[in-house]
Amino acid sequence: MSKVGIVTDTTSCLPPELVEEYGIRIAPVGLVIGGQHYKDTELTNEEFWQLFYAAKGSSTTAAASPGDFASIFEELGKSTDSIVCILVSKALSATLEAATQGKKLVKEKNPEANIEILDSRTSAGALGFVVLEAARAAKAGKGLEEVIQTANDMIPRVKFVTAMDTLKYLIKSGRAPKTAVIGDVLGVKPIIGMVSNTGLVENLGRAMGKQKALAKLAKLAREHTEPGKKVHAMFHYTDGIAAGETLRDIITSQIDCDEVYLTPYTPVMASATGPVVAFSFYSD
Repeated sequence: MSKVGIVTDTTSCLPPELVEEYGIRIAPVGLVIGGQHYKDTELTNEEFWQLFYAAKGSSTTAAASPGDFASIFEELGKSTDSIVCILVSKALSATLEAATQGKKLVKEKNPEANIEILDSRTSAGALGFVVLEAARAAKAGKGLEEVIQTANDMIPRVKFVTAMDTLKYLIKSGRAPKTAVIGDVLGVKPIIGMVSNTGLVENLGRAMGKQKALAKLAKLAREHTEPGKKVHAMFHYTDGIAAGETLRDIITSQIDCDEVYLTPYTPVMASATGPVVAFSFYSD
């Protein structure tokens, strides 16, 4: 029976218990803040926000390194027949290119290594759900092609929406929608997301105040799920879990959710967005 290993990056926002249950390997994305280099896995949420505010939001992100991927591929290759690596949209990060370079390093030593790298064309929990379903297929004993097909079937189904305090960090990072407007309007929350399977962040509107922003996210969820079908949901928060809990309670009171998780943005993600509340989902 074929054994397929699953790899992703830290922007997938997967709950640690699922990572452990399915043996998912995760490559850490990097950031520079306060002149110091960190990997996504080296800072707690609380530590990051202390550094972020002390640095007045001045930070930059960096893709996971080819060496990190090569190390993961080599180690995982000892216990698997093949590897499927599913990563954040290549339009948002150089992580996929780093993984490709890491694969090349491994194959120079071991030409028989079977490593497939997929662009999820999304991020956050939307990426996480693609990875999770691929990992479930692998754990069920599916072969390489079936695991890849599972991931490819999921990619156009997953959605990701978020309400932001400001677009200035996303604009600075170069990941903002092309229609993003520089300059904040007091009380207005930009609504962005990845719902069209383009790999790019999309401008989905604006809302005046926190409550209307949360209501807008709920409306988007209804628009992008199928009536009568249960929804798999992952809620995300940044500098305070309460916002994520509030959004979770609003959404789950309006939509029948079959699978619900609540996870923080990683430090790298939060450094690119500033404070946000977000929701990743798909229908059965």
